[in-house]
Amino acid sequence: MGKKSKIEKRMKTEKQMMKLPVYAGIMFSVIEIIMAFYVNSQAILMDSIYDFAEAIVLGIVVFLIPLFYKPVSERKPFGYAQVESLLILGKGLLLIAVTIGLIFSNVQMMIHGGNQTNHELIGKFEFVLAIICTVVLIILIHMNKNQNSILVDAEIVGWKIDVFSSIGVGIAFFISSLLEETSLAWISPYIDQMIAIIIACIMLPQPIQMIRESIKNIVLFAPEDEIVKEIKKCASEAFDDYAYEITFYDIIQTGRKLWIELYVKSPSNMLNVAQLQHLKFRSEEALRDKFKDVDVQITPDLKDA
Repeated sequence: MGKKSKIEKRMKTEKQMMKLPVYAGIMFSVIEIIMAFYVNSQAILMDSIYDFAEAIVLGIVVFLIPLFYKPVSERKPFGYAQVESLLILGKGLLLIAVTIGLIFSNVQMMIHGGNQTNHELIGKFEFVLAIICTVVLIILIHMNKNQNSILVDAEIVGWKIDVFSSIGVGIAFFISSLLEETSLAWISPYIDQMIAIIIACIMLPQPIQMIRESIKNIVLFAPEDEIVKEIKKCASEAFDDYAYEITFYDIIQTGRKLWIELYVKSPSNMLNVAQLQHLKFRSEEALRDKFKDVDVQITPDLKDA
């Protein structure tokens, strides 16, 4: 009962934490859309559409968070962990489609002569956004200290990118405002689209990486080499005081959860069930210092038996 209430508490905490980036994303997108039309800026419009698309997907994720905490069953051996991977895949595809669409839109605008915007005002606006993003980022980091949520970790990375991109865009627009009184003034109508395209190109690798990772999870591939090495190190240390030898690691990542099957053999060909049970809990305890959701199973290696 205590374990169940602990899981429910963790689920509710994560759900509350994820609402912050959803509300912040919607607020940012509304403010940016208003500002984009006010100053006729494609760069700000691109940012607003990107933020709105992310907020929609995050809203769906928040709604489905209780599914990620449901236990496994015979009909659902991996629970609903892969639903999270499917959502991340959908988010990545949506963001790529939005980004590519906006790149083409800005290229077409440049071909047709570009547009004039108030570069100095946009620069100031971006610096204000950077300050607000920093506040949201600090709150998320503080909230996630004890929770260690994969979803929130991903959002923290996203908000860090938002902070630095807003500062970079602000500096770029301030510099471009200085060119308006020089011989390079002819570039002015194209600055906004150029910055929008640069932002899009910088953002594009992020959803591509999301798609890559989610596909690996869906088809049940092993996680990254660094994670596999860390798992092998922790598991082998847990076996140090016993005669069992780990002969094979079957490691699968689905969404936030790691499923690890350790194949073992004994020099005497005798297995002690109580010892294996103890090793299972010991391995899980060691791994949970590094990874939050881990399920370890120990299986006798019968190849040489």
